Amino acid sequence: MASAFKANDFSGNTKITDAGIRNNFSKSLEPWSPLVELIWNGFDANAKNISIITRETGLNAMESITILDDGDGIDFTRPDDNFLRFRDSLKKKSHNVHGEKGIGRLAFHKICNKAIWYTKFKNDNARIEINSSSLSSVTGTTIPVNQQNALLVNSSSGTCVELLEFIGFFPTQATLSTQLSLEFGWYLALNPSKTLTFNGEILAPPEHSCSDTLFTIDSNAFRLKLLHWKEKPASERSYTYYTTSSENVIYHAPSSLNKKPNYHTTLSISSPWFDAFSEDENGQSLDMRSMQHSKVWKALQKAVGGFAQEHYKAYLVGQADEQIQKLVDDGDFPDYSQLVNSYSEWRLGNLKGILRIIIISEPRLFKDSNKRQRKIIIRLLDKISVSNENDAIFDVLEGILDLDEASMLIFSDQIKTAKLNNIIQTIEKLQKREAAISRISEIMLNHYNDTLETPDLQGVIESNTWLFGNQYETIGAEETTFTVIAENLRNSIAGITEILDDDIDDGANLSGANRQVDLFLVRGNMQYDSHNNQPYFRCVIVEIKRPSIALNKKHLRQIDDYAGILAKHPRFNGIQTRYEIILLGRKISPNDYDISERLEQLAGRNDPGLVGGGPIKKYVKTWQTIIEEFRIANDYLLSKLQTQRDTLESSKDDLLKHLHTPTH
Repeated sequence: MASAFKANDFSGNTKITDAGIRNNFSKSLEPWSPLVELIWNGFDANAKNISIITRETGLNAMESITILDDGDGIDFTRPDDNFLRFRDSLKKKSHNVHGEKGIGRLAFHKICNKAIWYTKFKNDNARIEINSSSLSSVTGTTIPVNQQNALLVNSSSGTCVELLEFIGFFPTQATLSTQLSLEFGWYLALNPSKTLTFNGEILAPPEHSCSDTLFTIDSNAFRLKLLHWKEKPASERSYTYYTTSSENVIYHAPSSLNKKPNYHTTLSISSPWFDAFSEDENGQSLDMRSMQHSKVWKALQKAVGGFAQEHYKAYLVGQADEQIQKLVDDGDFPDYSQLVNSYSEWRLGNLKGILRIIIISEPRLFKDSNKRQRKIIIRLLDKISVSNENDAIFDVLEGILDLDEASMLIFSDQIKTAKLNNIIQTIEKLQKREAAISRISEIMLNHYNDTLETPDLQGVIESNTWLFGNQYETIGAEETTFTVIAENLRNSIAGITEILDDDIDDGANLSGANRQVDLFLVRGNMQYDSHNNQPYFRCVIVEIKRPSIALNKKHLRQIDDYAGILAKHPRFNGIQTRYEIILLGRKISPNDYDISERLEQLAGRNDPGLVGGGPIKKYVKTWQTIIEEFRIANDYLLSKLQTQRDTLESSKDDLLKHLHTPTH
């Protein structure tokens, strides 16, 4: 026959008055803070799983909150060592324990009037109750199993806390879930074997990124995990935790990343090497001092510090890039629309690189300035960086920004690279054009008889508008209305599409030449006059005669007639409209006199190919002339730029030094 249950009453009073207890709690304590304290108590008691269950009244007011854990339970056999102590907890100080002062359990009085603890310790059951009206008085007694909370009946150990009789307004479930995630997210992320459940749903860590790496020191393997939080954890600073292979934290300390503005991380380093410094079942472990004075520990600190700083540097670069993009979007950057695309892209990238270094050193520089100030600073930096005085940026910034030696070296490389990149890109651009010129020369020399106007020559011209001079490089897309009218006017010129025997170059095939019409290109776009910065509409018309045709006075007369028609048409006689008509062919007929005479008469204008001035300029150009002009104009420039590039580039040792530095 089973013996009758005999309750053991362990009620009592703390050694501090009720008023003394209340004075230890802030008046501005957040309403979820008492829950946080009770949850930490569960994890401190070795709980693997903790559940929070809320119940509301029909009026959406909080009725009760239950916190259940599967930890060791409360050792109620020694009440003087736990519930009857205040600010003097006998919890063993450990890097795994969060509550050590024995006050967190009483924080409940800030949100409700009653707290009841049901606990199972070594298969014995007990009930403890405290009322907010008398915080120093504890009612505690052992209970039979049939009086145990139903949530604990089938457990071998654990604690279930019920909070009742809530006071005033309490946050919504969504708010509670968010705050608990912010408080415990880092802990759960570092301890994947543990769970925290809120009303049946497992709480996930708040938004974060994770970077990890493996490395070996003296044959000891270490895994480093860095969690970067988008939002600051509720009460957690940036710490580094050192854990054993069984997730036991043997040591933790503020990381080198602590107190970085708007940058919140948690670092974890796990390794079997730490197992020797963790207490075994007999409470034995190696001295922590010996760990911190070992060569492995010192090498570990260096490796962890380097990894953390690299991550922080990457974060700063990312933040700087976001800030720079916002400056671009807000219109604080210079307008490069009047520059050719390749140079415009380079200027933009160069300016971004300089600003990136400045913003990383002084993130608030542009945030604390108004739009006018930002535009002045950015535009001055842009102008200086591409001038012969770009080294002067150092003189301006050294006395203003607190750049360390490493940042100054990076900044120096940025300025030097600005020069070198500009030269390299110019060389590459000219070399590509030189290759295009060589290919055109080969076509006109050996393949002119079977070269098609469309798509052969059309593709060449549309891809290489610079062939007619650098001023044509930015010719834009055709403007439909202008194109249609211009083409209709051209077709009104008598004989413009006719091909006579005198037009055909010696050796060309007449039937082949008649297969297609001459190519006619029209382009119109808005530009700005560099003298008075006034806009004007620039119209370019290219009349391309097939390579098998030799240019003669008939073709010259055609573009003269075309210019006359354009000048009289109301669509084309605005004072802010300028025209250029270019007649292009493989060669000028050796029997022609008119074109050669016109070219010679206007040679003094220093405008190659000009055969007619005035409001509508007219040009006659041959492919060979274009080829020769390019080679003469750019041969010296190519060789000069290459010399500057060779001068700017580093020596072999400097090159190897840069190549041996890891890139990220």
